[in-house]
Amino acid sequence: MAVLHCEGLNFYYNKADEPTLNDVSFSVDEGEFVMLMGASGCGKTTLLRLLKPEIAPLGKLRGKIAVFGRSQQKHEPTIGYVPQDPESGSVSDTVRGEVCFGAENLGLSPEQVSRRVAETVSFFGIGRLMMRKLSELSGGEKQLVSLCSVMAMRPEILLLDEPLSRLDPLAAANFSELLRRVNRELGTTVIIAEHCAEQLFADCDGIIFMEKGRITEKMSPREAAKQRSFASFMPAAAQVFTQDESVPLTVREGRAALLAAPHHDLERNASATLGDEVLCCSGLRFAYDRSGAEQVSDADISLHRGELLALAGANGSGKTTLLRCLSGELRPFGGSIKLMGKSLKKRAAVLAVLPQDAQDVFLQPTVGEDYRYALKAMGRSPDEAEKMLEKLGIAHLENMHPYDLSGGELQRCALGRVLLCEPRVLLLDEPTKGLDPESEAEIGRLLRQLCAEGVACLAVTHSLNFAANYADTCGIFCGGRAQSVSPAAEFFADAGFYTTESGRIARGISKNVYTVEQLRLAAGRTI
Repeated sequence: MAVLHCEGLNFYYNKADEPTLNDVSFSVDEGEFVMLMGASGCGKTTLLRLLKPEIAPLGKLRGKIAVFGRSQQKHEPTIGYVPQDPESGSVSDTVRGEVCFGAENLGLSPEQVSRRVAETVSFFGIGRLMMRKLSELSGGEKQLVSLCSVMAMRPEILLLDEPLSRLDPLAAANFSELLRRVNRELGTTVIIAEHCAEQLFADCDGIIFMEKGRITEKMSPREAAKQRSFASFMPAAAQVFTQDESVPLTVREGRAALLAAPHHDLERNASATLGDEVLCCSGLRFAYDRSGAEQVSDADISLHRGELLALAGANGSGKTTLLRCLSGELRPFGGSIKLMGKSLKKRAAVLAVLPQDAQDVFLQPTVGEDYRYALKAMGRSPDEAEKMLEKLGIAHLENMHPYDLSGGELQRCALGRVLLCEPRVLLLDEPTKGLDPESEAEIGRLLRQLCAEGVACLAVTHSLNFAANYADTCGIFCGGRAQSVSPAAEFFADAGFYTTESGRIARGISKNVYTVEQLRLAAGRTI
């Protein structure tokens, strides 16, 4: 039985000349787990929000949406929605208030609310968080609370918009397992928009691709893996062994395929030649509360001209706090920071920051207006705005309000805004968050180009694929300090848990393999 059916959906945002959705039709059966994939800005978020009328975007909608065989109502309590940014949908400052809110608004008695909350909290194992403030939680914990608050309302259909984009690899794996349990143990129909195929792709009942507002028919994961036009969205094993009769989808299947192939080791990539040191900190210490735990504890960092240094680490490990200290936004109570050989006292003009919340970059109603406003403030020609928009491939977003952009579009626009400052040192907090694999590659190539021009880049990231493909140096931020900082080839060659999907496939079989391209070479496969 189809619990959700869409037919001929066309949607125009207000004042838009082109449709964001173009003749979209599909059905989802009861209990299915469906993944919606496609490039940033292709319409995934818009489609999900239209399925939940309480949060539908403003604009012109044509077509039909049926829920459980009836026309969609103004309010659909049977449909739950988990946003990409859990903070954007929060209504309380405490975990208890957040989890209780939805159930309370269903008009249930206090006893019923207590029962539902107790059951939901126990199922998801967040009892230890109930007395905490949301502001004290890590990104992974906030995402989990967001899911719990929705599930306390017992929806029959669960919509999720890129819930893994802000999570570190371990948190993403744990959250993915919870979604499997929601689907298999509770029978909840799940529709998830996601770029990361590694975690859930093989477990889906159906895959739907979106491209420029249009969709493909629903396919099984193995059928979808053979679609060459969407190859970059596939798990690493499928990208490499796509010509096999039964395309491998998981690490285990990929290892079996590699063992069956005439595989060999690769030479370790040579370390990059780095320029002069431009930013360094020694013995850095910071705590938001002097009597509390230190987020940064005796940290040492050294960044060189032309270097891209990538720092991975768990949600809440202190990576963002480190960047805020290095930028001069926060004042450490211990250690020293030097920028271009001089002690850093406050934010310097040669240093720019791309924050984790990219919306914070914008002050004007549209992207183009903000670019021109910034250039005017710097005494430069507004015409440079068009050049930057073209350079990043976002000219079509010039007249969009930042809040109407998808997560990936927002990241690219925010990066362009920061680059207008022409920094010599660039600090990036999750620069590829919300980006599809192709857009991530574009950002990676752009940062490599900046490094070739002498810019020094320090990026904290959850994307190990980004680090493996584009960083000169990698490390893990753990225990308040940067650890295992080493050339990328050395870092990934010795990695155990913190490695890429390709690295896990090749571990113990082919040496010095941690990217899809290296795995392809090791297996003797061509594109």
